[in-house]
Amino acid sequence: MSPASRRLAASGETAHPVPTADEMIAEALLTAAADPLHNPHSDRPAPVPDARPLPTPDQETWASAKEANRQPRQVWSAPDRAADRPFQERPEPLSSDAVLTAALRRGLPIDEAVTTSVRAARTLDTAQWRSLCHSLMAHPETRRAGVAGAALIAQRVGLRELAWDLLRQLGPDDAARLAPAEYLRAGIAMADPGVTRTAATWVRHGFVPDAAVLLELAKLLFIADEPESAAEALDAARHDTGLTEEVRASIDHLAPWIDKALRPAAPAHVPTGHVSFAVIDYKAPDENVSSSNIGDTVQTIASLGHLLRHEGLRLHGDDAVTEPVRFLAGRVRPEHVVPGPGADVNLTLVQRDMSRLDAVPENTWMLAFGWYMHSQFDLRFDFPFHKNLLPLFVSFHVNKHAILTPTAVDYLRAHGPIGCRDWTTVHLLLNAGVPAFFSGCLTTTIDTVFPADFASPPTGAPAVYVDTPVPEHDTRGELVTHLHPSVRRHSLGQNLHTAVELLDAYRSRFARVVTSRLHAFLPSWAIGANVDFRPRNDADIRFSGLLDADEADRRAMQHRIRAVVAPAMAKILAGASRDEVYATWAATVADEVERARAVHSAPVPAPSGSCDVSDVVAGVRATRVLVGAAEPRTGPAAARGVLNIAVALDGNLRAQMEVVVAGVVRHTDRPVRVVALTRDHGPADHERLAGLFPEVTFEWYACDGIDYGAVLGMLKHITVATMDRLLLPELLPHLDRVLYHDLDALSVVDLADLYDTDLGGAPLAARPSISYNYRHGIGNVIRSTRLLGHQPGAARDLVRAMTQRHRYGYQGFNAGILLLDLAVMRADGFTHEYVPYAERYGLNDQDVLNAYAGSRYRVLDSRWNAWPTQEIVAEPGLIHWAGPVKPWHDDRYILLKEHWTAAETWLSTRR
Repeated sequence: MSPASRRLAASGETAHPVPTADEMIAEALLTAAADPLHNPHSDRPAPVPDARPLPTPDQETWASAKEANRQPRQVWSAPDRAADRPFQERPEPLSSDAVLTAALRRGLPIDEAVTTSVRAARTLDTAQWRSLCHSLMAHPETRRAGVAGAALIAQRVGLRELAWDLLRQLGPDDAARLAPAEYLRAGIAMADPGVTRTAATWVRHGFVPDAAVLLELAKLLFIADEPESAAEALDAARHDTGLTEEVRASIDHLAPWIDKALRPAAPAHVPTGHVSFAVIDYKAPDENVSSSNIGDTVQTIASLGHLLRHEGLRLHGDDAVTEPVRFLAGRVRPEHVVPGPGADVNLTLVQRDMSRLDAVPENTWMLAFGWYMHSQFDLRFDFPFHKNLLPLFVSFHVNKHAILTPTAVDYLRAHGPIGCRDWTTVHLLLNAGVPAFFSGCLTTTIDTVFPADFASPPTGAPAVYVDTPVPEHDTRGELVTHLHPSVRRHSLGQNLHTAVELLDAYRSRFARVVTSRLHAFLPSWAIGANVDFRPRNDADIRFSGLLDADEADRRAMQHRIRAVVAPAMAKILAGASRDEVYATWAATVADEVERARAVHSAPVPAPSGSCDVSDVVAGVRATRVLVGAAEPRTGPAAARGVLNIAVALDGNLRAQMEVVVAGVVRHTDRPVRVVALTRDHGPADHERLAGLFPEVTFEWYACDGIDYGAVLGMLKHITVATMDRLLLPELLPHLDRVLYHDLDALSVVDLADLYDTDLGGAPLAARPSISYNYRHGIGNVIRSTRLLGHQPGAARDLVRAMTQRHRYGYQGFNAGILLLDLAVMRADGFTHEYVPYAERYGLNDQDVLNAYAGSRYRVLDSRWNAWPTQEIVAEPGLIHWAGPVKPWHDDRYILLKEHWTAAETWLSTRR
């Protein structure tokens, strides 16, 4: 019995039974068969645990479903307001060995067993699987299996180039058998011109027989603008004998989109003198992107209020659009009406995330609001909008680097200034050279279409909890979720009426609304409900400027949005030209843009930490031990100067330091000095290294006891010792240049050429990151803010500081191998200014170095920091085994491990 099971037995509770290994293997394989191409979207919000969705999709109203949504009661609750569930014993994920063994027992050949197993894993231990695949790649008879598995792993972790390099090694025939969808996805991502033709050939000749795989090919061909081939793949999937109901439902979802691409509808005729205006909906070909959140419809309602408040409008168009909009027009509050001569307005439905396929008349105006963050099938953002749309951006949000392409930035500049929902978006856009200002959230103005004369909730009315757990003490509280699959299927009109009914219920049936959702909080507040906002992460950058707004701030937000939109809307309704409308918009918001620029450029307070950097540096300097070379190198090579190599380690990496020094020494004739920043080292270590390397000068510094505060971004396989390198510029006033060398890296050539690189005034040289998920500097900053929890001020300061310091589009670098100009770094005050970033912002050492030099570093050639786990390595100069699997692990294989073994063998001759 496990300790957890014993604890439960002693307390009288019942532990959830743990399946046997065979049961877990069977379940994993059944899951693989049902969903072989599952691609999780971890960045998208999920419903609250234990919150049941509304029970029936055809339910008339959400208000009547609250009893079915009641939150299960908990035994206890935590003081941080998160509902902690009683202990449940859960099995550990199956190892790669167990999953692969089960697949082989089913009779699959080794290559199919590997790809099936990797694809089936809902969560993937990439270290285990990569090691297994690397081992298979090392043997000719299993190489194909290893290549295919490694390619699938690379694709899942965002290494797009590596995935494509590996998949191309398979060739089209093996790719069709082992990884057809992954091959097509990788080729599209890398813009290979022939990959869609290859996939179309597979479909046409029946090389891919599985319905689920054919469906995936159809999705990818569709998003690659090959609708004819997509239709063929979809038709083949529909006629497959193994078609499941789940796949059939997905086929039915995708088919109309392919049809729209094959047979584009003609835009509706807009009579002369009429204004064409877009109404935003949220359907998309990607089922994971098509919105199931009724809060999106709430935003559309708020946006329509800015049109409908203008007096005398006559609405034209499809009844499915005009009927719900007329319904809202009848709800406009008299005090918000803008007098005017009236206008004829033709309404057109536009899908926010796929407008390019909509039949949009020329010169159709729209209010562009909300976030534009969803890529279709993880490959393509549908931004900029349809060419016939004329957007006015207000309450706009973006924080994904991938959407801010040069084309997108140019588009935003051409249609600016951009009104932003939050200050994070303001800073990102101003950094990109886009005129922007803080408008606040459009849903604060939804009261335009919610009459003021509503019935207050009755005495004793319960509280409603919207996507946040009901606390145990509230026995009458009711739970509602804004996420429901029916939203994807329902028309704009159905969702609009649902949203209105839901908001009306919040203010008239419940004593209090408690929610974690912005688009429940702000509209509820705007219409007079008693609401309590409880975001899951106070530092969420989406809330910058909203979370800290008080009652007066929100009222000012309402007024500001109405005041800036009304003049431009009046021009639109008067039939003004595009240039006139945008000129009016720019003039109206000019003061707001200047205010935003002032906020953006204002100095960010320098962070301070609990440790005094000067005292820390002085203390470490006092521990300096210099062990001169017993057999110093002489000759012509010595005249070229010393190679100063810096390492940082604790007691766990003693053997690795020896191998690293061996790699440097055995390949160069230059004198070598090793600067070692250590923890848990002493005289015995100094003597051992001096004996092994009599030609090397060692300079030892003890960093034991240095506390950098809570380094929230520290990786699991990294220790705090790596932070000590941030002290190098101040610790080494006698040196102007060092090469910092991680201990999971090994030089296999002379490092002299690298060491002598001209930095051209840059503070350091490094290799840019290549992972799609980590290559963008500002994306890494935003990722860091998510760790700050209840420190919204720190999150705001970090974003503003980085967008001030670094140019738009800068690329983050890997800090495992760094050529440092210590003189420049000392002149910049790097150590004193940036060490406190660790405590204030939770940054690890690599993040701190990127914060300092993210857009100022000299780019190193890839051979000087070659990553066998992230790329095909051909002629490395310095191999870096970044990640949790290391070349000294006896129980796991990793590519190019033989170089480490060779260095160990060379070193053994010196012992």
